[in-house]
Order: sequence, then structure tokens, then C-alpha cells
Amino acid sequence: MTKKKVILALGILSMNLLLMSGSVVGAAIAAIAASFPSEPISKVQMLTSIPQLGQLIATLLFTWLTYKLTRKNIGIIAVLIVTIAGILPAFINSSLSIILACMTLFGFGLGLISNVGPVLLQEHFDGEERASVMGWAVGFNNLGMMGFTAIGGWLGASNWHNLFWIYGVGVVILLLFMIFVPQDAKAAATDDHETTKSENFWQTVKSLNNLVYVMLLITFITSLVMMAFMANQSLLLAAKGNGTGYTATVTALGNVGGILTAFGLKYIRKITKANTMAWGFVAFALSFVCIAFFNNAPLHILGNMFSGMGIVMINATIPYELSILASRKQFPVAISMNTLVSSIAGVTAPMILAALHIEAGYPSFVAGIVLSLATAALLLVIRVGSRIEKHQAAKKAEAQVSA
Repeated sequence: MTKKKVILALGILSMNLLLMSGSVVGAAIAAIAASFPSEPISKVQMLTSIPQLGQLIATLLFTWLTYKLTRKNIGIIAVLIVTIAGILPAFINSSLSIILACMTLFGFGLGLISNVGPVLLQEHFDGEERASVMGWAVGFNNLGMMGFTAIGGWLGASNWHNLFWIYGVGVVILLLFMIFVPQDAKAAATDDHETTKSENFWQTVKSLNNLVYVMLLITFITSLVMMAFMANQSLLLAAKGNGTGYTATVTALGNVGGILTAFGLKYIRKITKANTMAWGFVAFALSFVCIAFFNNAPLHILGNMFSGMGIVMINATIPYELSILASRKQFPVAISMNTLVSSIAGVTAPMILAALHIEAGYPSFVAGIVLSLATAALLLVIRVGSRIEKHQAAKKAEAQVSA
């Protein structure tokens, strides 16, 4: 890859540093709850899940926006929204409802980034280069989560209001994106084109391989598990006598596990073979165990490392396997559906736990262990990975016959 291409990749992927930055708020749930004693804990926990509502709205509007704005301009607007919405609670923090509104807008910006980033990578990179930079994207997600959580936790150690100043870093990311990413042209659309596009969209959905829907179910479960961990870790550690700064520190240090997994995933897959996602859920189960049943920093850091490993092993595998199951025409639709399902799961996670009468803190962690192990066992039994590999082999054989 040329130096120019590397710089372009860094410009696009700089946005990914923001994608998991909401974790810094999750580290302060206990402190925020103490500032709003009259509010139910479930409402405070929504600070970690409500950004998913914004992401859901952004995903629904993204295609329409591509006909109104260039991809680069969408990226610029997305980073601006994340920066402004992220900083606002540092000034306006007397009302939990207003902070929730800010986090919804924050999630809208993240939703635009999660959709426009892969499109930009697809436009500017091909073949092995594209595969490489899409792998880097997962690493950038974790680097951002680690940096934001560590610095945000340090800023908010004495007063949780101050942690929101970390989103000022968005100004630097905005400059990098504007300088290194070239301007493109917006998609042209006519009324006839829109009608055809709508018809083609539904035809594409109907033609998707059934295993795509299995992958969407895995995405839904993954989001539930992630939200259960992020929304309850602060509460559980606070009950053990640890504050916001401690939670942010173990979370940030634990992200080393996710970063190492992201950049070494091809070697991990040689060991896990077709069962990478199943082992990812085993890692999730271990993350809950380390936090719930132990009370020392090394195991709390290890728990967050397992969480990061699980996120990467599953979330990096799903897009890859969707690209095998879906044709080039179907793939954008499959990815959008995957983002949509992830957002819905994130929004509904607290409601699902409440409907099942699973209390916050320790009970939610126990539920996370059960769900993770059950999903891992199911994936091993139904052999999803092996079935997808067989589908890939069949596609290659068909292509060779056609050639």
C-alpha cells in the first residue's frame, strides 16, 4: 500500500476513533445515578443504550442523505454532531432528560459514521487493500474506546460533568478527516430512480440467503450482551467500593485485549477456524465472570480484555461472513440491516432486562454469562461457520465452472 493510500486510510478511519467513545459515559453510571437520586436507575442506564436510538434513526436516513450530500460532507457533519452533542453535557447537566437527549443526538452522529465509513473505504480501496483497512477499522474502534475511556475517566474522576470534555478531541478528528479525505460527488437521483431503487431494495431483501438472518440474530444477541456489560459494570464495581476513575481505568487498560485481537485476528482464526464467533461468546462469558466474582484490579482488567476480545471476534467476523453470503449487490443491504438490528438491540436491551425482571448490577451480569454460554453452545451445535464455509466453496466452484 502506498504512503498516499495509508494517509487516506488514516483520514477515513480517524472517524472510527469515535465509534465506541460512548463507553466513557458507561464508566460513570454510578456517579451520575448518585447525582439524580429521584430518577430510576433504569433511566440512568439509558445513557449507555439511548445512543443506539440515534444510530437507528441515522441508519434509516443514510441512503436519503447520500442523494443530498457527498459522502465526505456526511462524514464532516457526523463528526461535528458527535463533538457538539458530546460536549454539551459538560455545560448542561442539571437535567437527566436533557443529557439523554444529547446522547441520542450523539448516537445519530455515530450512526452516520458507522454507515459512511465502510462506504468510503469501499470507494477508495480494492481487493487486499480493502480487506486490510476494514480490519484496521476494528482496531481503531478499540483504540478510540481505550483512549476516550482512560482520559475521560481521568477528567471525570472528581466530577462526572468533566468527563464530557473528552469529546473536544472531535475537533482534531474533524481536521484530519477534512484534510486527508478527498471530496466526492453525491449520488444523482430522479423520481423514477427512487421508485426503481425501492423496488430493487425489497427484491434484494427477499433474495438474501437464510443464513444472513441467522447472522442478524447473532448481531442482536451480541448487542444485548455488550449493553448488559457496559450498563452494569460501573454499578457492580461501585458496589465493591470502586469509583468512576477506577472503572474507567480498568476499562481502558482492558481494551488492549480488543486491540491485540483486532490486529491479530487472522492468526486467531487459524486456531478457532469456523467457530470464531462461538469462542467470542465464550470470551464474553469470561468477562462477566471476572467482574462479578472477583474483587481485584488484575482480574477486572482481564475481564475487560475478554470483553474486548469477544467484541472483535464477533463483530469483525459478522461483516466478513455476510460478504460471503451476500452478492456484491446484496452486501450493502445486508450491512445496513445488520447496523439496524444492532441499534434496535442496543435501544431495547434495558427494556428486555426489565421485562424479564432482571435487576441491574450483579443479576444482569449473571444473565450475561448464561446468554453468552448458551449462544456459544448453539453456534457450535448448528455449525454456522462450517455452513458458511461450504457456501463459499460452492460459490468458488460455480465461478470456476462459469469461467
